[in-house]
Amino acid sequence: MTTTIPTMHSGVLEEPRLLAAGPDARWTEHLECFGPLPPTTSDQQILAEWDASGLAGRGGGAFPTARKIAAVQRSAARTRRAPVVIGNGSEGEPLSCKDQLLLVHAPHLVLDGLLLTARILGASHSWLAAKSGVHPRLLEALAERGENSVALHATDSHFLAGQATAVISSLEGGPSLPRHPAGHLSDAGLAGAPTLLVNVETLAHLALIARYSAAWFQTAGTAADPGSRLLTIHDQGRYQVHEVHGSSDLSLVLEQLQISAANIQAVLVGGYHGQWTKDPRIQLAAANDVHRRPVALAAGAGVIEVLRHDACPLERTSQIIDYLARSSARQCGPCLHGLPTLARDFQALAQRRANAQLPEQIRRLGALVTGRGSCHHPDASARLAISTLQVFGDEVAAHRSGTCLHTTQEQR
Repeated sequence: MTTTIPTMHSGVLEEPRLLAAGPDARWTEHLECFGPLPPTTSDQQILAEWDASGLAGRGGGAFPTARKIAAVQRSAARTRRAPVVIGNGSEGEPLSCKDQLLLVHAPHLVLDGLLLTARILGASHSWLAAKSGVHPRLLEALAERGENSVALHATDSHFLAGQATAVISSLEGGPSLPRHPAGHLSDAGLAGAPTLLVNVETLAHLALIARYSAAWFQTAGTAADPGSRLLTIHDQGRYQVHEVHGSSDLSLVLEQLQISAANIQAVLVGGYHGQWTKDPRIQLAAANDVHRRPVALAAGAGVIEVLRHDACPLERTSQIIDYLARSSARQCGPCLHGLPTLARDFQALAQRRANAQLPEQIRRLGALVTGRGSCHHPDASARLAISTLQVFGDEVAAHRSGTCLHTTQEQR
């Protein structure tokens, strides 16, 4: 693998990093491309490189990865319990397929990151949680390298199955639903042990940084959002996955993929827990930090959906919120009562029912559920609903009057 510095720091990478070994890379092809893992004598240097890289988690939370690792180290030293390392490839987001693609085409890079992190932490167990459909490829990859220290765990396919505490619950034999955390997983996670749970793409980046250094990693992306990330683009029922620079300009990404901005009404950034935007000039930022960075929207779990001009944004959002309401854990009031009501009210707005109070009802309900749930699911669902009202004000006004700007006369 070459370490040529990219000539641009926005948009799609000219040369892939994570998929550099080629599609469905086998163990020999992986070693030919990347070489072996660094020796054990360099563990402290690897930790320093991870810290210097600025890598943020690629599963949606965007928490600094080195800080998570350090927290587990401190807890393990304090409790004198060997930690557990879990690679999370559950990918419950319906619009995303980047983790599944990575596990099928570059499983050895993920396993490198998992095994290297477990080695450095002195982990007692290493788990790889993923949908059952990719397990045959993972079993094949483990057999290719003669590795038996990694246990595979099949996760459910529903939306919340990939949430950190839901993965822990599933591994312990319980339902794959979020728990109300009593503390940090770094202190007490799986079976009460200090636990490091990171996204599989994050593990793959750790493996690359360990080989090529933090400075190499930072030749992609920006100072605020270094490195590259996998991005799933959903457009008219078709999926594409591309590796892009951190904080890429969305308009440049779409232009490179020959998706004309003139044909786009809006873009949903961050998946079902994301927000709509009509501005193609926004940056795909790493952190869910839209309040402090108004010019950027969070890429979240690395997914965007393109909305064409012939689609009604209120109908599309109603479909998503209905799905989110049905996918809730039903373990707290906001999920049990708030989200079904939000879905009902948004459906009424999408169906152009004669109720001028619907937008205000939706805003009020969104404010009521925010910050009151056992997890962030109600907050993100409400944020999507409110962002829709803000971004599509003309469409909201048309629906309140019984019409739709994106429906033909024959359909009305």
